[in-house]
Parts: sequence; C-alpha cells; structure tokens
Amino acid sequence: MSAFRSAISIVALIAAVPALAQDAPVRQVTLFEAGLAELTRETGAARAVTLRVPLRDVNDVLKSLLVRGTGVTGASMALDGETPVEDAFASLPFPPAAATDLSLLLRSVPGIRVRIADRGYPDGREGVVMGVADDCATETGCRTMLTLVGDDGTVRRIELTPDVEITILDAEIAQALARGLSALREAASGTMREVAVTLDGQEIADGAVTYVVAAPAWKTSYRALTEADGAVDLQAWAVIENATGEDWDDVSLTLSSGSPRTLTADLHGRDWRYRPEVQPEPGMPMPVTVMEPEAPRSILEEAVGGFAGDMAAAAPPPAPIEASAATEEGVLDSRFQFAAPVDLAAGEMLSLPFLADSLEASHLSLWQGQLYTRTGNPDMVLEIVNDLGVRLPAGIMTVSDEDGGYVGDADFPLVGPGERKAVPYGTDRKLRVEETVSETTRQVSVKAAEGVLRITQEQVRDVGYLVTSPSGEAREVAVDHPQTQGWETEVVSGPQGEVRQEDDGSRWMRFEMPVAADGARLVLRDRYPFEQVVQIGMLDEVTVLGWVGQASDAASKAYLEEAARLMREASRAGDALAQAEAEEQRLTSEQERARRNLGSVENPSEAYDRFLAQLLQLEDRIGTAGEATAAARTASEQAQAALEAHLGGAG
Repeated sequence: MSAFRSAISIVALIAAVPALAQDAPVRQVTLFEAGLAELTRETGAARAVTLRVPLRDVNDVLKSLLVRGTGVTGASMALDGETPVEDAFASLPFPPAAATDLSLLLRSVPGIRVRIADRGYPDGREGVVMGVADDCATETGCRTMLTLVGDDGTVRRIELTPDVEITILDAEIAQALARGLSALREAASGTMREVAVTLDGQEIADGAVTYVVAAPAWKTSYRALTEADGAVDLQAWAVIENATGEDWDDVSLTLSSGSPRTLTADLHGRDWRYRPEVQPEPGMPMPVTVMEPEAPRSILEEAVGGFAGDMAAAAPPPAPIEASAATEEGVLDSRFQFAAPVDLAAGEMLSLPFLADSLEASHLSLWQGQLYTRTGNPDMVLEIVNDLGVRLPAGIMTVSDEDGGYVGDADFPLVGPGERKAVPYGTDRKLRVEETVSETTRQVSVKAAEGVLRITQEQVRDVGYLVTSPSGEAREVAVDHPQTQGWETEVVSGPQGEVRQEDDGSRWMRFEMPVAADGARLVLRDRYPFEQVVQIGMLDEVTVLGWVGQASDAASKAYLEEAARLMREASRAGDALAQAEAEEQRLTSEQERARRNLGSVENPSEAYDRFLAQLLQLEDRIGTAGEATAAARTASEQAQAALEAHLGGAG
C-alpha cells in the first residue's frame, strides 16, 4: 500500500482540544506512618485548576479532596471515566484505529468532503469521497485508489501516492477527529489522569486543595548517645521518599506518627446495578409515557440533585489549618513539622532529623524470665522514660557511648508520653544467669455438701534465678519475672519486686539486686488455685469411701460416710429387687411350660393329673413371688429416695 501525506485543519483541532487550566503547585505535605500522604496545593485566586494525578490515586482524590479559601462557596471535579478512549469513540463515526490512519478514516466515513492536491493539481481538487479500495491487479503491486465525486458530478479515481496531500473540509469530521486524537493523547499518558477542579465564589483568594493518597510509610532511625549521669541524648531521623510523581519545591513537610483507620473505595470504577426485566403480556403493547419538558437546570444542579442552588447560602468551608508547632501531640497521632521548607525530587529519598533532646534513662543488665529452665547472659538495656510530651514512633536505634563509640543496635518500640520502655541493645557477658523452673500440683482441700464434692487444688511453679559474675566483679542485675493471668507470685528468697504492666495488658515483676563475688539468688513461687467440682451421685460407693480419708473437715467426712452407707443400702436393695424379679419370671416361665404339657396329654390320665397338680402349685408360688417382688421394689425405692434426699440436701 502506498504511503501518502495529509493536511488537516489545524485551527479546528486546536479549538476542539481543551486548554489546561492553571497549575497548582504542592505547598504542604504530611506523611503518615500508616502509608498515606496528605498533599496541599496552592490555587490562589484561580477558579479552575487541573491536577495530573496517577491513576492509582484517582479513587483517593475522589474520596478525600477538600477545597479551602476565602470566598469559596462551592466546587466540582471533572475527569475522564474508567475507559476514556472507548467512551470518546462511542459517539464518533469511526473507530479508534481510524484516528491515526487516514486511509482507514476515509474508508470508515464515506461521503466526507476533501481537497486533494498533487503535482498535477497543486491547487487541489475538491469533492466527496465515494470510497477507498486497494487495487492489486497491476504487475507493480497493490495501489490504494480513492474514488472522488466532484462538484460537477465527475467521478475520478486517484492513486494515493506519497506526494498526495489531503485536506479534510468537513468541519464535523475534523472536530470528531480532534476529539478522538485528544482522547488518544490522554490515554498515551499511561497511568496519569487529569482532574479539573472548578471553584465557585466571588473574589476568591488564598485558595488551596487538599487530598490524601497512598504513599510509602516514612521510617524512623534513632541515634542514642549514652551519658555517664544516666541520661541519653536522643536524635530521631526520618527516612522519607517522594513517590507522588512530581518534585517538591519549598514544601512545608510534616510527619505524623499514628495509626488512623484507612479505607479505600472504588469511586472511579463503574458500578452497574442489576435491574429485573419486565416482560410485556402477550398481545398487549407496552404503554407509551409522554414526559413533560422541565425547566432547564444547571449542570451542577443536575449532578447533585439541586444542592448547588443552595451552596451560596451555605456556611463557607473551614479556614486553612494554621501551622502546628514543631511537635504536637494529638488524640490519634504525634506530628513533627520541619521549620525549613524541603526540596525533594520525584522518586528520590531523604533522611533528616526531626527530633533531638535529652531523655531520662537507666542502664541495666536485664534478664527477662521465660518460665523454663535455661542458662544465658542478661541483655544490656537502655530503659527510657519519655518526658517529651509526644509519642516516639517505633524504629531502629543505634546506641553509642559517651566517647562516641558504637555499642549496638536496638529495636526501638513505640513510646507514649510518660511511658517507660526497656530497649535491649546488647548482651552483658560479665554476668551469667541460670533460670530453673519446676511445677507440681497439690491438693489443698476436699469438701462435700449438697451432693457435690469440691476438690480445691493448686498448681505450684517454683522459679529460681541464680546470677553469677564469673570475673568476681561486683555488678547489679534486674530480673523481669512474668506474671501469668490468674497466678499469684510469692517471694521465697530475695528482694521484693515492683509490679509493672505493658499497654497490651502483660504484667511482670521487676527485681533489682546486687551481684557480689559469690553471686545472687532470687527464688519465687507462683501459685494458681483451681477447683474441681464432682457430682457425688456420679460416683460409686468405693470411690466415695476413697475420698472419706481425704476430707478436710469432720462435716465433709461424715457427709461422705453417710453417702457411702446409703449407696451401699440402695445397691443391696436394688440387688434384692433384681433377684425377686428374676425368681418371679422363672416361675412364670415354668407355669407356661406346665400349661403346655397339660394340654398335650389325655384327660383323664395319670399324666394329666400330675401336670394339673404342678400347675396349681406354681400358681401359689407365683403369688408368693409377686408379693416378695413388690416388697423388694418398695425397699429399693425407699433406699434410693433416702440417697437422693441426702445428696440433694445438706446431709
């Protein structure tokens, strides 16, 4: 296919492409540890600004954008939808591919008016395109042939050679082409979207737009310089990254240390709702509804249901928040604002100190109990008291001594105002700790009453901490003994401890003791009482008698003895009833056999007389056995009732 040139009305294209509104530079940035960035852009007196926003941030902008400024009474945002190219070409008379291929464009829109100029006709020939086709019948290969209908009705076939110039004279098609090219240009920007923000109001001044988007969480690294008097000089450095896609020039930077709740919502995507389809009845036409014309409404009223008309009377938006102090403690976070503006190019990282102060601290050799037998060395710990009035965010800490020498690294936890936290940064090789743990369960008491056996037991855990100084040097050590929920701790040998508690509810006891040349020992006993409740009626006589000897008091012993006696009597009465019922059943079976024998012999006969006498004798014995069974049943019921009365009462 031959290549050719085209000339299109540039004026029409420029008129159809919207011009970019005033730029809004970033002036304030707040970075959150939760992985967010709050950007404030300066709009001044502008009534319209265009923001170039990464596609990943569009939902956040739609969710959080806030307009501030003097005289601002309302605002709106406009941007392309989720599929801008598809939406733009849905109303155009040609597909997206035709916007970048003139041959395909001419094929797609027959009847378009054009001017065609070449070497033979430098002034051009005007007409209407009848069609474009490829002619491959020649020996030299395929040619692209355009069929043009002139104003005088002449039909010409023109080969589209490289020197052919085509001017589109159809203004409607030229404007459609401009719209299509504009949509393709926006799509070519990749993951960027243009958001047009329009501000309403009179005499707008000091305007600004603020929104919150996802961003890399800023990190904290601490430098701790220990001093001989127990204090520590602490420096907190922030490691930040500009991932907003544009440079920061003279930006007021604030760091937020906190954990706000963060949510996302797909506001940019399309949400097609299901609607059930109503089927017309067979043979019945659907009714036609005639809509009365409405009075014209503004675009903003249509968009927000009439709210725009009331915006001028509404209260103005809040004034911009004044700059906070260098450090500020809030309900949900602590904020650190840098006094000097920050410059940071897009994609670059920066580390700079945001806090430097002296804190109260203690240097400890700390052994943290784990409640199992083990041997090891205590940790070298810097116990910090936060008296700065702001939360200190979690991070990594490098510890140096007063001479500036490196000592170790530590995992620095979140420390709230007034809190005390121990930060391990090394191992104390000059001390050795042997932790021994043994557990037993012992019975405390056995009591019985009202049909219930209450067995009180106690789980006992003996924990010993033996601390030695292999070099013989006198030292001091702190031992943190964990306290388990429901357990009580008793000091068997050693100093008294202080109960402490973490934010998560975990508790421990802190013991501090000197370590002499011969070592130091701390012995603790943890107790956990618990009770086992047993229904005495579920036990047998032998088991109940076994608990008699373990009863804690005379009343419980007597109660169990009486229960065992009544169980024994009820058991015997039950056995007697079972024997009586078995005897009565045996006699009844023998009677049935005698009755069958009687019916099988002749009458009169000697055998008949013998079976008849046997049958009469069995009748008498069955009557006596029935009386014995009834008496045994009564005795068993009385014995069982006595046992139940004992187990159901105080005894």
